[in-house]
Amino acid sequence: MKYLLPTCLSLAAIAALPRSATAQEAKAVNFNFKQVKKWDTKLPNETWKTIGSYLEIANGHEKGFVVENGPFKLIIDSDGNGKPDEVIKGLGGEALLKGKHKDGEKFQYAVRVRKERDNWQFACGGVMTGKINGVPVSLIDQNNNGVWNEVGTDAMVVGKSSAASYLSKVINIKGELLEFSASEDGSSIIVTPYQGEAGILNAVEKYNTKGKLTSAVFSSRDREVSFELSQANKGMLVPINEYELTSATASKSSEHVRIRRGSMRGITIKGGDEQIIQWGGPLRIEFTHHRTDDESITVNLPTFYGDAEEEYYDFYPGGKSPSILVTDKKTGKEVWSGKFCES
Repeated sequence: MKYLLPTCLSLAAIAALPRSATAQEAKAVNFNFKQVKKWDTKLPNETWKTIGSYLEIANGHEKGFVVENGPFKLIIDSDGNGKPDEVIKGLGGEALLKGKHKDGEKFQYAVRVRKERDNWQFACGGVMTGKINGVPVSLIDQNNNGVWNEVGTDAMVVGKSSAASYLSKVINIKGELLEFSASEDGSSIIVTPYQGEAGILNAVEKYNTKGKLTSAVFSSRDREVSFELSQANKGMLVPINEYELTSATASKSSEHVRIRRGSMRGITIKGGDEQIIQWGGPLRIEFTHHRTDDESITVNLPTFYGDAEEEYYDFYPGGKSPSILVTDKKTGKEVWSGKFCES
């Protein structure tokens, strides 16, 4: 199935693309830590870690912050002195950790805490943030290990979006591509003009939905470059590479769904080209079934695919799929309608 709409840009248009100027030099930027108490960022791969006797964020030469782990409450040593003092109970909460790196430098790290069955779990609840050429950029320790510069593993938000891409070696700031690197603690950033070829990747124009595309992360196969495209209505300038869908979400009112690559092919971006992805609805379903008796057929949970063979899953609310209508092939008469439920 064809889903890429390649467009050849005119020489004038190519010349007008906002490319990095070679005369510019490397720029250093300082980022600062910020706790986010109302977390609403859509991460490409949100990860939660189970808490044992330590909350595993290295503090000096210790492997983590000591906790008292009980079935009804969790008490965290938030200031790193070995004495648990911050109480989390109920379904969860937040905590601000204060510690020191091995070199003695002080740091802060925020965690979100939740109760998941019999375990307490945590995830990063803060960002390292600053501005690059006037645009806010935030780093997120997506794998919750206290390291902020793991390309293709950690996450980042460019601009005022609520959706993050993976941490990328190249970012797009106001239509200009910059090479991006961060220190391990996320406080020191270096950006330099990107000098390679680039093209336009557009994931919005031909996305067919009755709702709204709320995140769309496309990354190179090696995960070294990654872009969140849901706000780029006219496409985004990206380095030449082969990209694939790594994460997306769509919503309508209170309903939302997650999207992953499924069987979707990669998208090759060449210098000066524009690729418009044709994807989204209408969805098709694949499922297996077997006859349990003369009048009954058992249908296993289906898989939902979009126009470009991307897969839709984790429907909310209630894990229910879109509405499905079953008709008699000969008469066209409706024989069943409803929704599949994942749980």
